Amino acid sequence: MAFDLPEAAHVTGIDISKVAIERLAARAADDLRLQFEVMDAENLEFPVGSFDVVCGSGILHHLDVKRSLAEIARVLSAEGSAIFLEPLGHNVFINWYRRMTPSMRSVDEHPLLMSDLQIAHQHFASVEVKFFHLMSLGAVGLRKWRIFEAALGGLDAADAALFSALPGFRKFAWMCVMVLGTPIRFSSSNPS
Repeated sequence: MAFDLPEAAHVTGIDISKVAIERLAARAADDLRLQFEVMDAENLEFPVGSFDVVCGSGILHHLDVKRSLAEIARVLSAEGSAIFLEPLGHNVFINWYRRMTPSMRSVDEHPLLMSDLQIAHQHFASVEVKFFHLMSLGAVGLRKWRIFEAALGGLDAADAALFSALPGFRKFAWMCVMVLGTPIRFSSSNPS
């Protein structure tokens, strides 16, 4: 899953929070390539095909996945790609931790399920998902020790081997990266 991003000619950031947008705009005031707008990600106000790349980290699990993916596909160009880093919601131990730490979450969070990932196929001809952090979560207790990096690297490699050998375990990962390409309206398999 390689993705080479050229330097952007223009970057538009959105958030539903006016305060967040004001803070971002103030920090980026000197860069004319950057623009920030208050907007609902489930009802984007951009014209069809406005962007070559749409990306986000920890965004989709706050939204109605079907509506937001439809909007992302709508605003992408024919050769456009969308990239998202999102938490998954199948692991009982991670879900227990989430329940024990409600102050670290917002009420609208719903870590993605495999059924949510399948929705992407309704809107994109190309859907790649890579899964991360199952056994590697065991390194968390070592994060203040010198061996943390080595332990994390070894456990990440073990995760990759496990997910390759036994794909059914992928859904128990903590995170996934989704790379979505060719919005269906541009796909040769699209009947319209």
